Amino acid sequence: MATMSAYPTHRMFLLVFLLLPVFSAGVNMPDKTHVKTWVEQLSRSIEDFEKNLPFTTIGKTFDNKTEGVEKVDGMALIQEMAEKVAQMLENKTEALKRAVTVAESAAANHNFTKDITESNLVNYYKSKDPSYNDLSSILTPNEKFRQSVNTTVSSVHIPVEIYEKDPDILNALMWSHELDKVFTENYEDDKEILWQYFGSQTGFMRSFPASLWKMTDDVDLYDVRRRPWYTQGSSSPKDMLILIDTSGSVVGQSLQLMIVAVKSILDTLGENDFVQIVKFSNKAETVGCMQGFVQANYRNKKYLSSVVDNLEANNMANISKGLEYAFNQFDAFENSTEAGVGAHCNKMIMLLTDGGTDNGDEVFKRRNFNRPLQDRVRVFTYAVGQNPNPTKDIAWMACANRGRFSEIPAMGAIRARVQDYLSHLVSDRLEITSGDDYLLYRIFTDPRGLGMVVTVTLPVYNRAPSGSNQTILGVMGIDVTTEQMKHFSPAWKLGPSGYTFAINTNGYVIFHPRLKIHNEIEDTPNLDFLDIESENDKKEQLRQDMIDGKSKEEEITTFVSSQDGNHVLEETRKYFYTPIGNTSFSLGLALPRYQNYVMKLTDFTEAKAKEMINLLREQDTAKLLAPWKYYKSSSVTQNQNSSVVVEDLIAALENNYSQTPDNFNTEEMRQLYVDMKVSKSTFSMVKDLMALKMYRPRSDDLHTLFYSSDGNDTGTTNTTAVFLATYGGLTTVYPKHEAVVMESYRDPWQSAYFRRALHYDQNFMFHAPYTLGPLDNETTPTVMVTHAVIGSKLQSTPSAVVGMVVTHDFLVEHMNEISATSGSSSVNSCKDVDSAVCFLVDDGAFVVAANHPDYKQQIGRFLGHVDAGLMSQLYGDVYLRVEEVDYQATCINWGNQTSAASLGFRIPSVNLLFEILTFNWWNSIWTWTMVNLNVYSWFSSPPTVTAFTNEPKEYICSKKKAQYYFNPNFKEDTNGIIYPCDENCTRDYVARRVPKSNLLFVVISSTCPDCYESANSKNLIQEPVEMQIADQDVCNQTARYRRNPAKCYDFDDRETNPGCGGPISTPVSVLLVVIATVLTLALARLS
Repeated sequence: MATMSAYPTHRMFLLVFLLLPVFSAGVNMPDKTHVKTWVEQLSRSIEDFEKNLPFTTIGKTFDNKTEGVEKVDGMALIQEMAEKVAQMLENKTEALKRAVTVAESAAANHNFTKDITESNLVNYYKSKDPSYNDLSSILTPNEKFRQSVNTTVSSVHIPVEIYEKDPDILNALMWSHELDKVFTENYEDDKEILWQYFGSQTGFMRSFPASLWKMTDDVDLYDVRRRPWYTQGSSSPKDMLILIDTSGSVVGQSLQLMIVAVKSILDTLGENDFVQIVKFSNKAETVGCMQGFVQANYRNKKYLSSVVDNLEANNMANISKGLEYAFNQFDAFENSTEAGVGAHCNKMIMLLTDGGTDNGDEVFKRRNFNRPLQDRVRVFTYAVGQNPNPTKDIAWMACANRGRFSEIPAMGAIRARVQDYLSHLVSDRLEITSGDDYLLYRIFTDPRGLGMVVTVTLPVYNRAPSGSNQTILGVMGIDVTTEQMKHFSPAWKLGPSGYTFAINTNGYVIFHPRLKIHNEIEDTPNLDFLDIESENDKKEQLRQDMIDGKSKEEEITTFVSSQDGNHVLEETRKYFYTPIGNTSFSLGLALPRYQNYVMKLTDFTEAKAKEMINLLREQDTAKLLAPWKYYKSSSVTQNQNSSVVVEDLIAALENNYSQTPDNFNTEEMRQLYVDMKVSKSTFSMVKDLMALKMYRPRSDDLHTLFYSSDGNDTGTTNTTAVFLATYGGLTTVYPKHEAVVMESYRDPWQSAYFRRALHYDQNFMFHAPYTLGPLDNETTPTVMVTHAVIGSKLQSTPSAVVGMVVTHDFLVEHMNEISATSGSSSVNSCKDVDSAVCFLVDDGAFVVAANHPDYKQQIGRFLGHVDAGLMSQLYGDVYLRVEEVDYQATCINWGNQTSAASLGFRIPSVNLLFEILTFNWWNSIWTWTMVNLNVYSWFSSPPTVTAFTNEPKEYICSKKKAQYYFNPNFKEDTNGIIYPCDENCTRDYVARRVPKSNLLFVVISSTCPDCYESANSKNLIQEPVEMQIADQDVCNQTARYRRNPAKCYDFDDRETNPGCGGPISTPVSVLLVVIATVLTLALARLS
């Protein structure tokens, strides 16, 4: 009886060696006819075994355990999810509005006092100082925030360059303390709410709940006013032209100041802004290859930051020519019909110069003053450096053109002076009736470790009777993590390869399974939907439809990368999309071709819970569980191994199910129960099969499959493990002690082998673990063989993947023996390793098996690194490739660099000193009559050479890679001659696809002596390689379709410009100069 039940399993495992090529020993290379005969024989064997292999039996078992199937309605699913996400965001928006109302009321009712001190503040906690008011003692660990917090009070972060005892700061801290009450009420009303915060125009940020600040570098340079959510929440979009004076007078320190200032200006721009950089001396021209205005996204700003480093100073300055060129650029820009180009809101010129007597009056009269007031280009001017050039005319330009004039005498002044322009921009809200018109949703990386978040923001205005409604007090924000949004995704009906995603009106991704989260890196790139998915015409139309807020369904043929990024397939997928109500987001859903139905399962009951406990505890097989939350209060994390997950689930079932069955996730538990029942049945067959060794003859193929051919049953096994991986996250492994083989694949949904088997559901999939370099000599290569399990009564709905792990030596032994004893004696066999090299290569061009001992440690490598000449011949004929750029990759800067630069630029402590030496800082202690005096103009920072540390540091970079796939037009086989290195040596090869598998069989004559060809020499790219900015083709970009925000606030007819002048240059006492100089030198020496 046992023999009968094991019969189908017998035939499955016999498949492995029957799939191998058969050669006979001889003196010549086999030709296409020989290879065709061998492959046809293999094909017949595969077809015969498909009728009775265990995956069919397992599929029938699943049939018997289910109640049929349910069709997946993609449009209904995405619309339901959109409604839930919209409601969640609406709840956060209402909480945000309550906080804004409280803030504006508190500020309006506050009486400003110059004599305020920190002792006057109530419940004042400093995020960066755990000892102040004993903050650390009131914090308790909180899983939701992933750190210790206090949910009854807020804490305050103040930038390093701001004097925290300034009365402006202290007064704002006093009235904003009233936010604690509304923050607490919001949190109690909505337990899913996360960070709530107020970013003040004075520079501090009040965050709720209270927490310690997370330092990401040695020096905390975080300034809320420079964060994209703040800059975009406090001002409307901008079309900005940065005009840089590169005449001979700015050589040296002034030029370095300008370069850093330009980068600082770029930091204030966001994805809705557009920017162009122009330099001028005796003529003007655009900096870099980007002609015209470009979107201020991460990639473009990075490029512009790199090209300004190459600016050189020479010739005489002609400001009028620079301004003329600037207005020409605006004219061309405004007349452009290119879709999606331009913010079409605030227009401004940022002029950086060292001064002069040319005020461009004639240019302004012709090009700006004749425009309607609301259409005029604003001009912000910066006098940079310590040169004694006149600045009166530079200041006039700003005052006459709705801008502001500022001085930047030193590195330490750049951050404060540059961001002044933001507070000067009009963001009038008098015409807004509900506040919703200026409600913004932005995607950022949370600096406190919650990953990608959507920040919902509203500006806070001065509503005091004596104030101006144009005066912005700051920006209020509430975070929603993208994980919270994805929580509403109908993941169970989407299956392992289905997914949801969201984009905004710029086409940038809000969440997507291929979007990487870099918690430790502040600058997260804006990723366009077409940067993250394979681009084609239909995808472009889908993106445009989503931006326009349409609801549709599309079938699109596209390339899909495997989970590990090494393979790619082309398939037709269904896409569904719809807008998220009352937001600027659109939601999408993608389904693979096989995910048309899901199994209907019976209810999970208390009796089944008890049975599951027993099934989990059975000792005959290893049971690996995916690190999923099978019950809602589970604390399981992705880093925990399977044994922890299993014990956690057993404990929850024993202790909680009878009392709180609703705590368990119904769909997961239903599926897991069925999976465990089917798994038990399957592995009873496997155990019977293994028992056959007791009476089977030694020559039996089944015995050879499981045991080595040395005749010793206690010897090395040829099959390392047999496993069944299911939809419910269960992987059952036999024998039990081999569970470690599958531990890294414990989550089937996140494993490439599982998804690929489901995609190629009619094929046997051979997979050798990927390796970039050769394996070490101690490592024995293994190969995984898998096949999808499809229910015969379930509308071809996949339910599991069955497979085994076999040794590479086993494959090679049979390849050698069978080819040596079969067929014609006139050809070389795989056993003739000195004459013929035999490869089994998979659909991604990775080596699965090789007969030559020298190639044993190359298993799992890209064929281009193993035999570049051969791969070069196969590419374009057998294989094609998809090349893609990963714009969200990470690279490592290993340090060991030196740089000649201003001392103040390289040493943060000196920067801080120069900020402290502003007259405003001294005023806050001695007097309130003077503002914005910067003493740094008394000093000169000589260039110095400063060494960076050797500590490696990650940064965002772009990497190019290629994924290979079988050419769909390949005619089954090919052959040819290779002429490597020297035409005196030739190599013959024959290659043919192995039907019903993902394998290519190749036989090629041995390598030529003293001849090595690298993959690079044949342009056979595969693994990711960092791209320099110059190689990223940024200059030839075509602007993609986008939509601007619905409202633009750039002008009010009550607007005045009383504060257009910058800081005055008032001298200070000689004693102060001496003290400052001594401190500067001391700090420099310490650094």
